[in-house]
Amino acid sequence: MILAEIYRKIISKEPYKDMGVFFESYESFEEIPLVSRYKRLGFLKKEMSNDKVSEVLAGVAIFLMNLIKIMGETDKCSFYAITFTDFYGIDEREVLVPNIFVYPGMASVGFIDNIKEKSARDVSKEMKEVINKFHKIGGEAIFDFYESRFYDSACDEEVIRVFVVLKEVDNRVGKSSFRSLRP
Repeated sequence: MILAEIYRKIISKEPYKDMGVFFESYESFEEIPLVSRYKRLGFLKKEMSNDKVSEVLAGVAIFLMNLIKIMGETDKCSFYAITFTDFYGIDEREVLVPNIFVYPGMASVGFIDNIKEKSARDVSKEMKEVINKFHKIGGEAIFDFYESRFYDSACDEEVIRVFVVLKEVDNRVGKSSFRSLRP
């Protein structure tokens, strides 16, 4: 696999090819998928298993989170995370496609605290699957994992969202301010 192919066949066709999409003033949160059309993953699926494709996408999401952190304005109170929302093919080992979750401005203050408070104490199969992908690529140690699960009567189904949040490290080396859920 040539790295330029990932750019040419996936990233160049997605809104985040312009990093400015992560710094817009959205009214509420936005989730920007790394891959908006599954057919764009065809070239990767020919070269590797679905699990490996999921791991490649998790690695791209980590890369984007680091760029957002570097490029973002430090005086703005915005919340960013990697999220996973589509678990329909989890039992068939389908590709898990991450999103970049953007909650801009002051409205985001306290959002993660609310998610942490409501996050399930038991680790679901969806959360285990996401943690496993990050573990395999060495990213598990720098993220905390939270789950939001609720029934949406409008679509008559349960909505599951796993948040992968960069750990906030305080001034003491190795001290994390978030408690992480582990399987």
